[in-house]
Amino acid sequence: MIANKGKLLNKKISILGAGKSGIAAAKLAHYLGANVLLSDLGTNSIDLNLENLKIEIGEHSDEILKTDFIIKSPGIPNNIDIIEKAKAKNIEIISEIDFASLFTKFPIIGVTGSNGKSTTVEIIKHVFDKADYNTMLGGNIGIPFSENVLKELMQKKNKGIHILELSSFQLEYTNKLKLEIACILNISKDHLDRYDNYKDYIKTKLRIMGLVSDNGTILLNKDDNILMNQKNNSKNIRFFSYKDINMFDLDFSKLKLKGKHNYSNISAVYLISNSFNIDIQIFLDAIKGFAPLSHRLELITNFKDTLVYNDSKATNVDSMIAAIKSFDKNILLILGGLDKGSSDFTLPLINVKNKIKHITCYGKSGKVIFDDIKDNFKSNYEENFTDAVNSSLSKLDGVDVLLLSPGCASFDQFDNYMERGDRFKKIILRSA
Repeated sequence: MIANKGKLLNKKISILGAGKSGIAAAKLAHYLGANVLLSDLGTNSIDLNLENLKIEIGEHSDEILKTDFIIKSPGIPNNIDIIEKAKAKNIEIISEIDFASLFTKFPIIGVTGSNGKSTTVEIIKHVFDKADYNTMLGGNIGIPFSENVLKELMQKKNKGIHILELSSFQLEYTNKLKLEIACILNISKDHLDRYDNYKDYIKTKLRIMGLVSDNGTILLNKDDNILMNQKNNSKNIRFFSYKDINMFDLDFSKLKLKGKHNYSNISAVYLISNSFNIDIQIFLDAIKGFAPLSHRLELITNFKDTLVYNDSKATNVDSMIAAIKSFDKNILLILGGLDKGSSDFTLPLINVKNKIKHITCYGKSGKVIFDDIKDNFKSNYEENFTDAVNSSLSKLDGVDVLLLSPGCASFDQFDNYMERGDRFKKIILRSA
């Protein structure tokens, strides 16, 4: 058991996974004086030359079990052999998030949800930056929490705050994290290839409610049916809604963020900034100046009188539908890729059928989706992503919006959603 927040002199720590979070945890543990074993199943060499650091590649050996505790990177599956052995020996397993949280003195804001996490934490950072905080954004957004905590310790920052985007994977082994604010934006079906069922996924998301400090606050979306039914008598719970944005003096037409889902995110950010007594004018100025992130309902260009949007980050059905609802009508939609677990595309799309003029499906799961929807929509299927985009470009007559919002993961043809979005932008801008 980790006894306190002191230095880790003479502690033995094993770290599973040598991705960004694993390497960042190794650097933080080394800085604090621990003896570290970093283990990764990959075979690529790891360039990390630190004293008291051992690296093993290509296996997770039993050397991992000679430790005081194990830090598990979020991408590591929960049922591999070395995890089972560690459990049998009652070796404590914690997340990289938990580990880093033990060594910070700053307040922590945690945000989770099936959709909108990255945009929301970026908005929070934008507001707190305007309010002159030393703001450190990390977690699932791509900067490991350990990296930011190490920066905090080395630079001795003041008036700092940590903002964490937390995925369900990161919440699985997180128990020690203490949040000033825990925000759940929404819950919908996602990552069902990882979890036994939808209830298991929901349960994992809701774990964040148990990580709030005694005087902290839980923020929940009142427009989400699952979250509206949550109660926690020992904690302060506040609700937000997309309707709350009407209380602000904002010209919606001039906002760079579009759609009810973003208005909901903005309302959550208001409650967070209000909890830290940030002036309302600072909040409003920040919202007016905030632009959407790359690959998140990102306006690319106006091509042949059609607005072209890149929403490659939409990797599940609910995020795809939210994007569609952001526009009025005459949408040419590109969807497909690799479905995360037998998702139903047909009924959700039928519910917004009046907005859609044509659907182009692509990729490994695209053929199945096309076969399911073709009787209800003008549609076509192209196996290759580039062919799908070019096919869509040939159909722009009378289309108001060309929208890449795939509703699927990208891993059948790309390394990640960013690569997919970049390919889309390249094709569009080359054609324009």
